Amino acid sequence: MSSFHRLVLSVDLDEWFHSRRWVDGQQVRAVPDLTPLFRTLYGSDRPGGEAIAPTRQLLDLFDRHRVKCTFFVLGEVAEWYPELVREIARCGHEIGCHGMHHVDMTVLGPETFAAQLDRATTILTGLTGQRPIGYRAPNLVYEPWATRILEERGYLYDTTVCVSRPIGGKYQGWVHSPCHPYHPDYAAIGTPGRARLVELPLPPFPVLRVSAGSGILTRIVGFNWTMIALRHTIRSGDTGFYFHPWEVAGRPAGVNGSRLRNAVFLRRTGPWMLRAVDRIVTRFRDRIITGREGAERFLTHVH
Repeated sequence: MSSFHRLVLSVDLDEWFHSRRWVDGQQVRAVPDLTPLFRTLYGSDRPGGEAIAPTRQLLDLFDRHRVKCTFFVLGEVAEWYPELVREIARCGHEIGCHGMHHVDMTVLGPETFAAQLDRATTILTGLTGQRPIGYRAPNLVYEPWATRILEERGYLYDTTVCVSRPIGGKYQGWVHSPCHPYHPDYAAIGTPGRARLVELPLPPFPVLRVSAGSGILTRIVGFNWTMIALRHTIRSGDTGFYFHPWEVAGRPAGVNGSRLRNAVFLRRTGPWMLRAVDRIVTRFRDRIITGREGAERFLTHVH
């Protein structure tokens, strides 16, 4: 395994209710109205701050290992927890953009996507003093028209492509995408082409070509699933791994929907996942970089 290659580590700063696309299907159809949920669970029109404690746990873990990563932040999360976003930035981590609301890009269309991207970018820039240059689409759902919009707004890289066979209606056409950074085609984010944007893909499990670069798959399938994929992919180039703060927290209250899907979706959240993240960071500590660094490495080596 070459000591040259690096692991782009990132965290999607979501609340648990943001990541339930395949449990309830709402984010495929429209921007969900979260107000009824907030009023039921928190007696307020705002969430109760469940993301704060696990995020600070992660900041402590990263500080202990002396690593820096990228936090992809939703605009609405930044509005709810501005001091938390400032704290992440003060700790030296990169702040990337995760859009304004957690909804499939297909629901928005180009004009609404652009407007919401502008709003989220303005919020994050105002909080940190630095304009974000990295983007990840909510639910890892991407439309080709987004590439030019991101480029026009000064974004350097995207890290949405999950190299995998289709699962749950996602990752269509990405099974044969490159496993290492590349310039995508304007007509298909999963295909190499002539776009200026840099794509930092998430790795598959070898041979099977099934998603393996996310905390959700780590919890559902097992720690070794992710470690085998990361070790295999990093031998030949830079790779990536991401997860969410809610995954290292306890099981959230008020979870509804399919009992079976929730059992799978929330499997091993809490201490198990925190230990898994600690083990991954320990194993790759000397190789961990931010998304910005991953994109700049690619541009330096290719151009």
